[in-house]
Amino acid sequence: MTKLINALKYHKINAPVWVGKLASLIPFEIRPGVGKIYRLKKHEIKKYASLKVSEKKHEIFKSFFCVFNHAYNNIPFYNDFYQHKHKIDLRDIQSYEDIKSLPIITKDFLQNVPIEERSFKTPNRLLVNTGGSSGKPFSFYMDPMRYGNEWAHLHKMWRTHNYKPNKLMLKFDGRCSNENNIEYDFVRNIFKINLNKPYADTLIELQKIVKSYKIEYFLGYPSAIFEFVKYCETENKELLHHLKRTLVCIFFSSEYPIQFQRNYIEDILGICTHSFYGHTETCIMASETEKYIFKAFQTYGLSEAVEQNGNIHLVGTSYYNFASPLIRYDTEDLIEVVNNDDGLLNTFKIKQGRIGDFILDENNKKVSLTGLLFGRHHILFNYVTNIQIRSIKPGLAEILYVADDDFSQKSAAKLFDASGVNIKFLYKRIKSPIKTISGKVPLKID
Repeated sequence: MTKLINALKYHKINAPVWVGKLASLIPFEIRPGVGKIYRLKKHEIKKYASLKVSEKKHEIFKSFFCVFNHAYNNIPFYNDFYQHKHKIDLRDIQSYEDIKSLPIITKDFLQNVPIEERSFKTPNRLLVNTGGSSGKPFSFYMDPMRYGNEWAHLHKMWRTHNYKPNKLMLKFDGRCSNENNIEYDFVRNIFKINLNKPYADTLIELQKIVKSYKIEYFLGYPSAIFEFVKYCETENKELLHHLKRTLVCIFFSSEYPIQFQRNYIEDILGICTHSFYGHTETCIMASETEKYIFKAFQTYGLSEAVEQNGNIHLVGTSYYNFASPLIRYDTEDLIEVVNNDDGLLNTFKIKQGRIGDFILDENNKKVSLTGLLFGRHHILFNYVTNIQIRSIKPGLAEILYVADDDFSQKSAAKLFDASGVNIKFLYKRIKSPIKTISGKVPLKID
């Protein structure tokens, strides 16, 4: 059954909308392949909320130790890494507090370890990769057990906006066959937009869909949704009018939502947006409690705030990947802890984007792009629809911006706040944002 789930997720299988609508009525608790884990996690999420901090730590430790014990005994890399290089015995890890004694691993470190040495042959494991947008691709195997865990937590956060699986979504995340403008994913009851196709072609097809079906939610990259809404607002207000009548909420995934783009989407559509934190590695999932403040789901995977070199890193452990376990894995996000319950991470803010999102000043000092672009007030944001940055060499970078034809480079330079950094900036207007293959719009352009 897990082999079928993998096939449904990664391969194109056509089915009419009425089939998907019928399938969406089948409760996830009884769906083949995901039902067992889904039921377990749904119960755990509810139970966890009522526990004391000490009880929460006990439950977290049980989940953590299960994958840690598996990796220690069955995976050559972890056995050598813990037992020989760090002289750690299984008996040394007896409680939640003992987890902190284990070394942290990074993507860069694991990339130098052959994948089979850090993996285990679980049935129907699936080879995946991540990190293409940051310039550091990373391959590993994924355990199909993840699906039930993932859906239980997604549904938990989406239910706060009255979502049910039988309600239709429009998805913007690049996972669409190149030959189609729009595809219907009957397994998830979602229409997927092809981000590589011109919106002029897509909107004609989408108009028919919107008139035939009630689209209540958007899901996907905030930059892609922003671009879509802006195009509709200028080129097809009739479609925008139809969508505004039915839309309930927009769920942002995978990208950190830029505030001016988020404000524009909310103002034009007149609805709320909800961002959630997650990544392909399935170590951490967190949901916004208020804008830009995320609550970690400790039932999904272990989320930790770990201080390193004066910064607090978001570190995670996947409970449901026995194929290529990631244990105390540095997500490369720097955070600010909002609430920490006796050493147990509860809520946090993203202080900086992925550590890869930096450029070097003339002294080879790292300058965070999140802080540089969004941590200060740039009047330029009032005149452009997107900003990206390209590092040319230490101390020299180029600001790439999307704006009207009559907006000059000289104007951009005047309106960008470059004070306080030892970097000279060049400015270049581009017609549209530079995207990754999947349709993301990264801050940093190689």
